Amino acid sequence: MNDVFVYNDGLRFLDKSVNSNERDNYKNWWIEQIHNYGVQVDYYTSSYSLSSHDALYGEEPTQRFADPKKIILALTLQENAIALQKFGLVADDEVTAMIPIQSYEDVFGTGVEPKSDDVFDLEEFGKYDRPSPRAGKKFVITERLEQEVSQINPIMGHYVWLIRAKRFDYSYEPGIDKESGMNEVYDDSFSGRLDGGENPKTDDKSYSDIIDEDSKSVFDYSLYGDNDDVYGDYR
Repeated sequence: MNDVFVYNDGLRFLDKSVNSNERDNYKNWWIEQIHNYGVQVDYYTSSYSLSSHDALYGEEPTQRFADPKKIILALTLQENAIALQKFGLVADDEVTAMIPIQSYEDVFGTGVEPKSDDVFDLEEFGKYDRPSPRAGKKFVITERLEQEVSQINPIMGHYVWLIRAKRFDYSYEPGIDKESGMNEVYDDSFSGRLDGGENPKTDDKSYSDIIDEDSKSVFDYSLYGDNDDVYGDYR
């Protein structure tokens, strides 16, 4: 084995104890390229917490999104990506994005990482010249990597986050709005949405025909029996 290094004094290009300068060059190259050719987005951090996670229902009831911050991502956008699921063919948008680790920490803090359920809005891409009322598409992160040797780890360094995301499915979580111009079909206040109705006793405009267990006094239970339903009751 020693004969292999007889002419180069044991030099290995991937020896990380001696190639820190080269790795710094790659890190600065990534920062420059993504800053020059990337797209500015609004990034919404999800507050989902495992400590507050309800294991029975599989959700975190207090989850909300923080106010968006602007970052720059390099994007590969695959629109109308066709996927075969058990319910048939589904066409959805997917995106692969990259952001320098240092750039992300400069905005969100040292040691903070992108995570699943964070959402970003392609606000710059859709801001100026899309036909009204359309605007930027929103995507929710499904995966983030910092090791993918074929794409982002020259000379075995770690420089960028590789993010994969799918089109965001708006579900009335606080802190974020649906995409502009989105005309989805929604349930009315009796069968689905929790707003838009009016409480006849209090004039509360956010009242819904879906009654929470804490609101039994709103109507006369004698008409319906004492149904202690964990999902709420109906007028």
